[in-house]
Amino acid sequence: MKKRLCNQLWIVSALTILGSTLLIACGAPSGNALSEMEIPLYFHSVDNEASIKLCFADESKEVPYFDIDTAVSLIERVNHEIIEDKNYALTTSAQGSVVTITRENQYPMQIDCDKDTISFYDFDAFFVPSWTSTVIDVLQPDSAFEGLVLSEENSYSRFGSEVVFDLKKYGIDLIEENGKCYIPMQTLSDIMLSLPSYVCLLYNNEGVFVYEYGSEPGRELLRKYYEAQPKEGKSEGLADYTYNELCMMMDHFYGLKESHGIEDFDEFFTETALRDALRSTDPEMSARAMRVLMDLYIDDLHSGYMLNSWRIGMDAQIDGMTGKSIQNMSDSAMKYYTAREKYYPDGVPGYEEVGNTAYITFDSFRAKDKDADYYKDAPTADTQDTVGLLLYSYSQITRKGSPVENVVIDLSMNSGGDTVTASFLISLFLGEGSVCIQDTLTGAYANECFRADANLDGVYDEKDSLLNYNLYCITSSISFSCGNLVPSVLKSSGQVTILGQQSGGGACTVIPFSTADGTLLQMSGNRRLSYMKNGSVYDIDQGVEPDYVIHQPEHFYDREALTEYINNLY
Repeated sequence: MKKRLCNQLWIVSALTILGSTLLIACGAPSGNALSEMEIPLYFHSVDNEASIKLCFADESKEVPYFDIDTAVSLIERVNHEIIEDKNYALTTSAQGSVVTITRENQYPMQIDCDKDTISFYDFDAFFVPSWTSTVIDVLQPDSAFEGLVLSEENSYSRFGSEVVFDLKKYGIDLIEENGKCYIPMQTLSDIMLSLPSYVCLLYNNEGVFVYEYGSEPGRELLRKYYEAQPKEGKSEGLADYTYNELCMMMDHFYGLKESHGIEDFDEFFTETALRDALRSTDPEMSARAMRVLMDLYIDDLHSGYMLNSWRIGMDAQIDGMTGKSIQNMSDSAMKYYTAREKYYPDGVPGYEEVGNTAYITFDSFRAKDKDADYYKDAPTADTQDTVGLLLYSYSQITRKGSPVENVVIDLSMNSGGDTVTASFLISLFLGEGSVCIQDTLTGAYANECFRADANLDGVYDEKDSLLNYNLYCITSSISFSCGNLVPSVLKSSGQVTILGQQSGGGACTVIPFSTADGTLLQMSGNRRLSYMKNGSVYDIDQGVEPDYVIHQPEHFYDREALTEYINNLY
């Protein structure tokens, strides 16, 4: 199973839900006959090559379509082989012009080729992994955490509203021909794969690439993707579709529209004078506009221009302009890095004891090594992943004769990372932890509760926390994403004292996505990490204020003085 930080509809006005089915109602035949082409498919790695059938509605062959059978087969394969959800299944049946697709959990989806709509009775439930107990799954651990994290039975969720993707509004065509439905490859990638699986489909006129964002096999896959010869231009059809698909994707899945005062991205692009450049047939001009969009106008630190389209090549330099948030983060990071280097020129240790105070320091929540079995081989001081560091730290803090009375988790330079690892830390400190996840698209939310087996005895009990110690967390403006989530949850518990500066915020999980012309982007998605207190959900995007302010970066890392300061608080 894959965890995600770090997800992603239709008004089923005429849909009668019998158990749970996915309906595809096809419209009238298109005016021009579709052409077909077999092309190499590279699934998750360059070594996993097969072929796939693409269909095209125009002569340029730059906007590929899948027939619905090919689409369903590919979605199932992604869920089986990449997400590792072996129970995931879609079944299809035809009733005249209506194709019914039923997921094994009985939730439906509908594609109406006449209306050009894609609708979900419950979007979250349609995409949730088969193993989860809540309607949104972000913090469920994968097999690497087996035995270490227990999801509590008192987790619960609230279902969201029906949602419709009105593709006609965006000039995106669903095609019916000879009783079959056809969906654009990029639309399938954006709606069906980007958010739930972190998978993007890439097309370079020579092959289709199933790319898992950030994966090790993905590096070689991208090299293969960039072997295609760059193009000086793109057809007007591709330029229009790329722009329209970008508007559709960000309208539905960008999680901070309200914060930015954006209701409609087409209007936003017009107001920012980016519209014409984004629609350009010149690949470099549209790429430059995308970079300016993400880095200057969006500027939320989770969103960004990641990789060039194959049309301009991997190494082409695309200049942009940096927004204030990005610049402030960069400037602050340099100040704290310089201050820490003064006291730790050889690097700060992951675990350190200064008098009666233990310091645990790491700069990102690094996922557990899948091959590590800490029940068999206990982690050591040299263990690299964050869970291993936390387990080692726990063993030292609680060892016989330990002088430790105070425990400090130093997140002053932590910019985020894996959410399951973040939940492990919350549990280590508090015994039972919980995190709330909201979907800005559907209104659904889940409150997930969990416990960690900190002492590796195979039992989840009161011994698996550090609540018997004085607990502290150090934050700065660099503490972002999960580096912001953890102190927010810790402070809300009333059990942990926050030291330092206000954390940097960052509530949304990240959605990687590709554009139809082959550019790779990421954005703050529609899943917002929050915490729940007194039955209310609290947003964490503004960051958490410290209980005690530390003004100078140097004072964060002079741990002799900091230890004395902490002891004087009592």
